Amino acid sequence: MMGFRWFPTRVPVLAGVFLLSSGLCGAQVVAPDSVVLPPRDDIPGILTFLSPLLLPKVIQDEARLKEYIRSGELSADRGTYSDLYGVDLIFDRAVRLSWNNLFEALFISFVSVLDHDRFGIRLPIVGNLLWFPLTSEFHEEYLERINALPRRLYSDSPRNAPGDRDKLQHFFGSALLAYLTESDNSAERIGNFIEWGEDKFIVDGVFDERDVRANRDGQRFGIGLLSTPDLRPSTILRADSLALGAVLPGRQGRISIPWEVQ
Repeated sequence: MMGFRWFPTRVPVLAGVFLLSSGLCGAQVVAPDSVVLPPRDDIPGILTFLSPLLLPKVIQDEARLKEYIRSGELSADRGTYSDLYGVDLIFDRAVRLSWNNLFEALFISFVSVLDHDRFGIRLPIVGNLLWFPLTSEFHEEYLERINALPRRLYSDSPRNAPGDRDKLQHFFGSALLAYLTESDNSAERIGNFIEWGEDKFIVDGVFDERDVRANRDGQRFGIGLLSTPDLRPSTILRADSLALGAVLPGRQGRISIPWEVQ
């Protein structure tokens, strides 16, 4: 029986993640783990606890994270180091905005990397009737954001312009589910159901094995955060592309990850 990580609005958040989820192959010059992130602020525990409960703050944090993604600062760091380091920077900024609350950080990371501005429901006979917005951004802002998202997440990421940027929503969405339920098995079942529903009912949706791959990496990240709060997304994403690794203890078993690229 899975154990739920307590949170007052767990049910509506899970429902929201379900709906929203449906909707650089070149060599890395610098390994992401070798680039040190600045230490995070020492936030009082009561503020960390309250952060996701303050809805206006959560909305503001999401807007500020999207603004950061559109900024030249993120693009410059991606160009200097790597796209994987860019993913680390997005999540690190989310944690700082969230007063070190990892639940909120995963949530705003998820909604800030969605690469669709809306999704449609495909109904039998009726067709493409229902459409739901996924962002309140102006269209120009939306295009700036998705074009700034990291896209070379794996060694075999496509070399086209979009690359694997759409895999970020699967990664952070699955990480959020795994962190909430404290169960990678539960997150995987939900993720597989979403993939099945996307193929059947979402306009332009198809079943994609690479989506499943990103889902599983996200599950490993979410479970890893339970025991290692400073775990970086790049550590998990790089592990998917490398055969050799070290062992990271976790609550749900042990996760094999590499520490450095030789």
